[in-house]
Amino acid sequence: MTNISLQQIFDAVKAYNPDADFSRIEKAYHFAEECHKGQYRDSGEPFFLHPETVALIVASELRLDVSSICAALLHDVVEDTPVSEKDIEQRFGSSVARIVDGVTKLNKCFFTSPSAAQAASFRKMVLAMTKDLRVILIKLADRLHNIRTIQYKPIPKQKSTARETLEIYAPLAHRLGIYKIKSEFEERCFRILQPEKAAEIEEFIKNSDLESEANLNAAMAQIKEHLKEVDVVNTTVSGRPKQAYSIYNKAIKYNTTIDGLYDFLGIRILTESVKDCYAALGMVHKYWKPIPGRFKDYIAVPKANMYQSLHTTVLFNGKPLEVQIRTYEMHKVAEEGIAAHWDYKESGGSGNTLDYKEKLSFLRNIIDSSQDIKDDSEFMENVKVDMFESLVYVFTPRGDVKELPKGSTPIDFAYSIHTNIGEKCSGAIVNGKIVPLSYKLENGDCVSITTNKNQRGPKKDWLKIVGSTSTKRKIRAWLKKDNKDEYILQGEREFLEAFQRLGGDRETEKTFHTGAFANKVKDEIGFSSLDDFYAAIGADELKSQQVVGKLFPDLAKQHQEKQIAAKNARKNKEKKKVSKGPRIICGGLDGALIKISRCCSPIPGDDIIGYITRGRGVTIHKKDCPNAKNLENESDRLIDVRWDLGIEDEILGTSDDYKVKIRVETSAQRGMINSVTSVIANFGINIISASCKTTRQRMGILDFIIEVKDSVMLRELLYSISKLVGVSKAYRVEKTIGPSTAEKKAKSKKGDNKKAKGK
Repeated sequence: MTNISLQQIFDAVKAYNPDADFSRIEKAYHFAEECHKGQYRDSGEPFFLHPETVALIVASELRLDVSSICAALLHDVVEDTPVSEKDIEQRFGSSVARIVDGVTKLNKCFFTSPSAAQAASFRKMVLAMTKDLRVILIKLADRLHNIRTIQYKPIPKQKSTARETLEIYAPLAHRLGIYKIKSEFEERCFRILQPEKAAEIEEFIKNSDLESEANLNAAMAQIKEHLKEVDVVNTTVSGRPKQAYSIYNKAIKYNTTIDGLYDFLGIRILTESVKDCYAALGMVHKYWKPIPGRFKDYIAVPKANMYQSLHTTVLFNGKPLEVQIRTYEMHKVAEEGIAAHWDYKESGGSGNTLDYKEKLSFLRNIIDSSQDIKDDSEFMENVKVDMFESLVYVFTPRGDVKELPKGSTPIDFAYSIHTNIGEKCSGAIVNGKIVPLSYKLENGDCVSITTNKNQRGPKKDWLKIVGSTSTKRKIRAWLKKDNKDEYILQGEREFLEAFQRLGGDRETEKTFHTGAFANKVKDEIGFSSLDDFYAAIGADELKSQQVVGKLFPDLAKQHQEKQIAAKNARKNKEKKKVSKGPRIICGGLDGALIKISRCCSPIPGDDIIGYITRGRGVTIHKKDCPNAKNLENESDRLIDVRWDLGIEDEILGTSDDYKVKIRVETSAQRGMINSVTSVIANFGINIISASCKTTRQRMGILDFIIEVKDSVMLRELLYSISKLVGVSKAYRVEKTIGPSTAEKKAKSKKGDNKKAKGK
């Protein structure tokens, strides 16, 4: 690909803004060209080709202002050359510098993983969008050129970039209403991620084109004729083939194969006015029968991304035909989205002429939701949820439309009107009927909220039923403020327990209340005080184990290595297990049936004794088992036994697991079950059953039946559990001891004598 000339960029700008400051663009062009001199892309072409192309996309496809074009030319200068943001500001102004800073990646910072760097970069960009939305528009142009030239990257890099684009940037383009960029992202990424499936769909469409196109051409000809009957003139009627990715998604949605789909083609009618749109719709429904449930009026109720159109599907020659009807202006918005109304003349320095705050509520929700999320990876997951979530449109009693995430409740609706209304929400009326606050809102619902001025605020249970991340954030913020002392204590305990579970030492624990530790929390997690930090953990805004891992990466690494080792040990054990049942050597007896006594459940490492049971082999007891002591008067049936723990068991890990019951006594506080089970899981120990109760003295009793390899493992486990905050005691439990066999016989004889005397 040859270099793009400055004149090409000028020509693209002149097409929509002939009065632009071309000298400013030229200055940015030559400065960026000089900065990138000697740098090359993976294709071998000069690196400057990339910012040139991005600037041309910004001008020709998005039609943005001069500052945006300058920023597009300069967007890689700060990242890839010694030039600083301050240099950009001095040469080209604060507006350009702000946009460049927003687009610039954080590659000069250290991150624990590529995904963490990606999350932090995207988070920075989203926050920059609050100040200037042009940041994301240039980022989309940047990603578009990278996707168009991705064939020069290694295959693994192609796939990771395509996946990120499909998960983040395509939905973002959709939310901004820029259909032409969104659809190109989807098609190109689909071909990279699933080339065989894309080829299969294209081959299927190619083989079925003849009949479909004949139908399409016939329908277009008839529509053009019938439009004259309703005086709809100056129209454009065009056919549009469905794209491979769209067909693939439809097959998944309807759980069918490609050949099970039948509407691959559609028709678009462009008119001059809204009146003509509805006239055209009436004509289409007059001549062709509409399919029920397939009509959508996005003109009366536009989508959140400003998209407006009439959608209907009719039967034409016995086959479904999708028809879209919109004005020329609506079509421009559908293709270019928010960029279609951008103020390219930069009047007043605002950069845009419309109030986009209401139109782009999804962006505000992402930003609102991110305020209390300190972990970048968790923020990234929230972004993906917000990008892909479906929406419902409901009405206020005055007829205003409110856009909410699918799954929202009247509580979400109340908060969308005002935070105070949400906090005082006590009931809801939907379509004239009283509904519970857990009711899931549907498209077209008319919602009215009742409030109670005496209500203190939101209830914690609301977090389980609301559907909006923004609502959850507001509820958590109120609860954290109202219950701050409780959250601080709870968060501090959870943090300490997580630190102990990862194997933290006592000496480090002693530093948790020092100024040095507070500074570490401030620098690495972002909280100015330890109280706020602990309160965030207690309010479940931060995950204790994640922040421990971030503050003590070496500890997290060691813990991860232990988990991997335990997992590998379990795998080896399953692969190389050579026997089942207890491995015990009985003195003088070969091939005897061996049974582990249930009264004391001995495990390898315990001192044991054998008892010969008539017809049932040898029963194994612990030597200190009360039942075993009661058997001492039957010495002729006792036998010496020992555990058979050979070298094979120790090296290969082929010894069996043995069931044992343990009890943990705790203070009655939240999170104790989770803390104890986490310790057990970290040892790679299987839990057979668990039960818990609270005594009248407010003491927690946690009983577990677990499987351990030997008494050494059990002792180490009990010691680790006893170290947890809130645990007062952890010990092994012997099962309920019943009378010995001799005692049973003696009792039986005594009963027989009493009966005899009675007779």
